[in-house]
Amino acid sequence: MTTKVDAALLRLASRNAEAEPYVVGGALRDALLGIAADEVDMVVEGAEEWVAEAAACLGARATQIGREPEVWRLALEDGWLDIAEPVGDLAADLARRDFTVNAMAAPLGAFLSGDLQGALIDPLGGREDLAERRLALAAPAAIADDPLRILRGVRLEATHGLRMTAEAEAAARRQAATLSDITAERVWLELARIMSHEQASRSVRRMEELGALDAMFPELALGRGVDQRPVHRRDVFNHQLDALEWLDALISPECPPQPMAARLWTELWRSEAFAEAAALREQLWETRLTLRLATLLHDIGKPQTRRVEADGRTRFFGHSELGAELVEARLTALRAPGSVVHTVQTLVLHHLRPGQVAAPGRVPTDRALYRFHVALGELTAPLCWLFLADSLATVGGEALAPRWAGYVAHVARIVHWRPRRRVAAPRLLNGRALMALTGLPPGPALGRMLDTLDEASAVGEIETTEQARALAVRLATSARREAKGAGVD
Repeated sequence: MTTKVDAALLRLASRNAEAEPYVVGGALRDALLGIAADEVDMVVEGAEEWVAEAAACLGARATQIGREPEVWRLALEDGWLDIAEPVGDLAADLARRDFTVNAMAAPLGAFLSGDLQGALIDPLGGREDLAERRLALAAPAAIADDPLRILRGVRLEATHGLRMTAEAEAAARRQAATLSDITAERVWLELARIMSHEQASRSVRRMEELGALDAMFPELALGRGVDQRPVHRRDVFNHQLDALEWLDALISPECPPQPMAARLWTELWRSEAFAEAAALREQLWETRLTLRLATLLHDIGKPQTRRVEADGRTRFFGHSELGAELVEARLTALRAPGSVVHTVQTLVLHHLRPGQVAAPGRVPTDRALYRFHVALGELTAPLCWLFLADSLATVGGEALAPRWAGYVAHVARIVHWRPRRRVAAPRLLNGRALMALTGLPPGPALGRMLDTLDEASAVGEIETTEQARALAVRLATSARREAKGAGVD
């Protein structure tokens, strides 16, 4: 299928431009692997003039996104073209790139025809490295020149089945700490891509091996060696990495290959607990970035709140609240979008809630479930899957498997619960009627009373306007008695 990017490239190739552009980097690498690209990098002499003419040809807008070297972006409906002025001649430009598999070039016409056999410019042996699945540095100082290439290497390992050479790994370990010196926006963009692909948990483990995880999330590193027995089998740090691995297995679009993960995935998704399992899986997959970040960071408040009771039990009172504050600060520092920060913060703050909504083996009350849905809204299902992953990481799959059906049923009750009367429907008593009935002025007290009436309506305690009026009178009378007893006029 021809994409808008393909069509744009064909139109540009048909122009009688003075300078011929060369396709470089990831698009060429992927073409050699038979993978279509929606982001194409090119270099061309006189790039600024060439881009202006290309933008006019395509009816697109050109935006300069880099100055050393000069880079312009042409945004299209389904991707974009990045065009750069080469640094030196083409061979020198390729030599300054990150990995040899990204240090190849081909004329635009050859790239479009797919006839790369004789047209490929490959001074560093990138094609051979690609065939051998090697991720080799284009130059010894490639990572020192730009430590962000550590994260790019981790991503390419996961998405393309490549593996860093020993030299590249050693360089990554030497430079990992300097990731904290990179512009936050660049780090976030690469991190978001890592946390959005299918092998996210594997990439996080790889970042941890190379020392990159500590540089991005120093609060996470504080959990190393923080014991939380007897309930948890792992320290705080490894528990969170385990939880992310379990989450990836549980939200996987397909049954995972590991035997225990496959068993739990099957009992979860092929049971009768979820009537709309496909739609639910799609929702969870769409929220994978924020859900994975929340799962990875859900216990970062524990190291600072750890207490050991007289009976030897480890407690972490207030760790959810502190964790939410730490998550907000860290993701804000990384320049994550505000919506991402808010979502991850909300999930971390409430991550204990699914386990607290009812005692073990008990069915949650309508009131508890109403409050759950009011607090979480569209995050109800994502929070429940964080809870499942957290539970599996706490004791391990083997230990939880005999009780897994109960956990699935518990989560299904939460996710599928609906109020007996939709709160969005016209209220039985609106604010104006409530003020007339009780004499309350506009303010927090009136808001709290409206919330109480909404809750009573949602759980079926009141169904008529008369019942709502009677409850409002009782609430107002009780509030006045309490105020009088406290000496408030």
